[in-house]
Amino acid sequence: MSKGPAKTSQSNRHPKSGSRRLMALFALGLLTTIAALTGGCGGGVSAALSRLQPLTDNCHGPVNGYAGIDFSATGRGNESLLEERLQAVHDLTDKVAACGGHMKVVAFSSSAAETFTLGEDDFPTTSGSTETARLIQADHVEGDLFDEVEGEVPTAEKSLQPNGSDVLAQLRLAAQYESQRGEGKLYVGLATDGIATTKPVAMNTPTFTREVARSTADELHLPAMPGAAVRIAGIGKTTGERQLHTTRIAAITAFYSIACRRTKAHCLVTTDYTAQGG
Repeated sequence: MSKGPAKTSQSNRHPKSGSRRLMALFALGLLTTIAALTGGCGGGVSAALSRLQPLTDNCHGPVNGYAGIDFSATGRGNESLLEERLQAVHDLTDKVAACGGHMKVVAFSSSAAETFTLGEDDFPTTSGSTETARLIQADHVEGDLFDEVEGEVPTAEKSLQPNGSDVLAQLRLAAQYESQRGEGKLYVGLATDGIATTKPVAMNTPTFTREVARSTADELHLPAMPGAAVRIAGIGKTTGERQLHTTRIAAITAFYSIACRRTKAHCLVTTDYTAQGG
């Protein structure tokens, strides 16, 4: 009995069907990549990676960032000063985006009660695919966060009392934030002229000298933040044309340097802001 024609298996009938499916998947991945290239905080994935990838070298796990912008009267009405302060917050947020963790941005003036949350968000610590994908996602989170922060600036100016700056209150709030977050090193960035007009010492008078600054700071009771990194920048820089004398700026700088060190944090207090790696 003669046999009929041999049956052709499904795979043999369409030998190129597997290749077509692979090509379709490749095309889909390419489209996804193109979409990523056109989005994000820094003008695309290339800019995002060049900004964030170098910072990952100094990441040793997730981190928490607390940034405060001084919205007292001496810091209002000057767009260039506001831009400088926002840039400091951007740089700290880059650190959190690179390592993963949580970022909180506030505006403040005369007390802990006069603190307004401009925005906060979580940044991915892991990704289902690659480290590059995680950083791209983090860049998008950062872009959304800063849209929120910049959008809340007018509301913060209306909500906060303009008279006075309480930087010490922000150190206390940063310590509270650290205890609430738990895991992750704390990075604090405060953009302020630092000129306190109330207790524990008024800095807007000729009697505020470096000696007074040191003796007052030595008596402060502040929460411990061992291992935290604290940056206070903009000391003495105000919106007015008449700037503080260098001796007054030196006294204010000495006060916050001593006060910050009493928290057992790593501290840097400066007038001019410059970005730092890591």
